[in-house]
Amino acid sequence: MENSHSQCIFKNAKDFLTANNALIYQVVVAVLSIAVLYKVLFNRKNITKRPKRDIGISPASNGTGSKIDCVNPATGKSMGVVNSLKPDEVKTCLKAAQVAQAEWGQTTFDERRQILQDFIDMFIKHENELVEASMRDTGKTRFEAMFGEILTSCEKLRYLIQNGEKALKTEDRIVPMLMGSKSARLEYHPLGVIGIIIPWNYPIHSIISAAAAAIFAGNAALVKVSEWSTHSKILFEHLLRKVLSNRGYDPNLIQILPGMGETGEALVRCGVDKVLFIGSPGTGKRVMKAASDSLTPVILELGGKDPMIVFDDVELDWALAIVQRGCFINLGQNCISSERVFVHEKIYDQFCKQMADKINSLKQGPPEEGHFDFGSMTMPAQVDKVEHLVGTALKEGATLLAGGKRNPAYPKGNYFLPTVLANVTEKMTIFQEEAFGPVCTIVKFSNEQELIRMANGTVFGLGCSILSGDIKRAERIGSKISTGMLTINDYGASYLIQDLPFGGCKESGFGRFNGPEGLRGFSREVSVLTDRFGIKTPVPRLIRYPIDPASVGIIRQAIYMIYQRGFVNKLRAALNFTAQVIKNPKLLL
Repeated sequence: MENSHSQCIFKNAKDFLTANNALIYQVVVAVLSIAVLYKVLFNRKNITKRPKRDIGISPASNGTGSKIDCVNPATGKSMGVVNSLKPDEVKTCLKAAQVAQAEWGQTTFDERRQILQDFIDMFIKHENELVEASMRDTGKTRFEAMFGEILTSCEKLRYLIQNGEKALKTEDRIVPMLMGSKSARLEYHPLGVIGIIIPWNYPIHSIISAAAAAIFAGNAALVKVSEWSTHSKILFEHLLRKVLSNRGYDPNLIQILPGMGETGEALVRCGVDKVLFIGSPGTGKRVMKAASDSLTPVILELGGKDPMIVFDDVELDWALAIVQRGCFINLGQNCISSERVFVHEKIYDQFCKQMADKINSLKQGPPEEGHFDFGSMTMPAQVDKVEHLVGTALKEGATLLAGGKRNPAYPKGNYFLPTVLANVTEKMTIFQEEAFGPVCTIVKFSNEQELIRMANGTVFGLGCSILSGDIKRAERIGSKISTGMLTINDYGASYLIQDLPFGGCKESGFGRFNGPEGLRGFSREVSVLTDRFGIKTPVPRLIRYPIDPASVGIIRQAIYMIYQRGFVNKLRAALNFTAQVIKNPKLLL
């Protein structure tokens, strides 16, 4: 019966479309015509056409400092040498950026959106080159490079294009009754030049994510890249300069600075207007100390030891898929990796077995030689640290279920096997220290009180993920976790929601990037108070020098009338206020 009714509806709709084909066509044409006409008449973009500029050579490419041997971490082969920048060369970059920013800061939001759309076009056109540059620099797989470098970058740019102006729009602010003749607003102005120091795990995305936000707010950007992922900067900086120069803008607006610690310190101290640092807590503290000498403001996005909480009411296969991604995304070289997995005791043994079985079945190898689930780690010292933490955990009583050592099949690269450790406790070293590598540590919990205590039991507070069939319980537990970001029934998805700010608490840092907060963090906030009706407000005798003795009594009664509790008290004060004004009318003139 129901099926027959559906078929009847479908037949009637089909007959209607057939009979009114011409009418429908006319309606569609009319709607499209109106849309085009509206765009032409009312949605004109405020863009000045500029002549193309010479792409030139970036001042950041003229370093004469120590040589950086760019080595492919998956193969151990050198890709070439890049010279670091000396402190005086960093200052040269700053001067060029200041010149570029002085011009760029006068651009309209339409012009800034145009450049960001050009960046998206650049990512799409040169996707394969950028992916392979990242693969060679970091050892990551093609999938990780495509997802972590291209997709996330395009989404960041799309968000800024569609929502950036709204975040930086002048805001009207509330004026109290006493100041009723005035209007108040908050404006967001460019800061100048933003100094940005990024790590090596996402060498393409980390540049564009910070730099795009900086320039959309009207600033220039000096981005110091890690010495462990420097080679890709050659291609990427060329592409960025090409986009800017083709539109007639100074290509020195975004510069990518190669170097080691000396270069990073020079950037912090050279006179930039704000610093964004992404990296370890130890280095972050040094950045903050150096910045304090000139009171340069900083945003610090530091390490994490994120908890992933798995309750016993989950569907196990679903939960395992999320946890595997949380632990081994980019081979664990991610500040929001799920480094501590808390699993309820009722499903603990089954969860551990299935996790180990899955990880033991996956393949690791050089990404450029074929399809692998995992590539190599990037930094040799990080491999040493992971090896030490895993070895220490085993000595302290953890149980090894998968991996646990360097991959013997690839001795020339930075390979450490994806590792699963069970029976991890809060007293173990690996529970407290950030591994930043391919290690899944599984901790058993039996009740909520114990869980919350352990989850909060480190110096970090970046992110947290909770998997449960009971959303209310998940949110209740999440509200008690010291974290900057909470994700329920997923992992890492919040980063693709660019309207959400990114950042943590405790030793995971402070300040935010992404979202409106990130754009405003790259802006100088200016509070503006002006006359509401364009008429100058006279200064009443009440507050002019010399002060009349009667002024104190009038102000006292005004305070009582406005702020005192109770209608009777307010009324009494109003009568007293009126009486005093009548006695001294000249004071309100």
